[in-house]
Amino acid sequence: MDEKHEIKKIYYLLCGIDKSVSESSNERFVSDLLCDRFNNLLNLLKDKINDDTLDFFLIEKIETQGRHLTIGEMKNHICPIIEYLKNFFIENGEYQVSKIGYLYNSIEDGDIKARCGDILLGEGPYDRAINQATQILEDRIKNKANLKDTNLIGTALVSKAIHSNSDETILKFSDKADVQLGYSNLFKGLVSIYRNPTHHTLSFKCSREYALKVCCYIDELLKLVEQSEIIE
Repeated sequence: MDEKHEIKKIYYLLCGIDKSVSESSNERFVSDLLCDRFNNLLNLLKDKINDDTLDFFLIEKIETQGRHLTIGEMKNHICPIIEYLKNFFIENGEYQVSKIGYLYNSIEDGDIKARCGDILLGEGPYDRAINQATQILEDRIKNKANLKDTNLIGTALVSKAIHSNSDETILKFSDKADVQLGYSNLFKGLVSIYRNPTHHTLSFKCSREYALKVCCYIDELLKLVEQSEIIE
């Protein structure tokens, strides 16, 4: 495991300790075990990034004078370290570029890459990528269901093409009634949540990462549309 992954591992382990401390609402003090784990992780981190200033945050026995550390005192030790790692190692530019590249490269559909790629890899606003991805999905459903000449759009189109009742649907995703219902609700829900707000308003705000995740999900849904059975 390389150094970056080791630092990320330490970060998430520290977040776990912080969560344990935060959820100890019925306890006033922190166990020696958690304090020792924190010190061990901090020493490991210090060796990884060669930063002796981290010694300042180690929990010393003399500090507690023989008593257990309070939750508030523990927070004073752990929160600055988590913020430090978050700002300098977890959410820095290089890491974000790596994460964005990984998400983007997982997209397989050519239309999504062609119509959304410049937006996702640009400066935003990123809701435009969701706008385009949902438009691609809508067009793909319309074509698969042979509804190219219809005036139906959005939820009305999806309701007709992917009906909850297998006997009335044009595109069948499953022979099981409850699963077909699930797919119908899934596609209608996605249209309501993502397509309509990004097509009819400018109020839908999102980060690049959020838009990428939605586009990746739609990429998978396009495969399901392609695999669906046309009911004549």
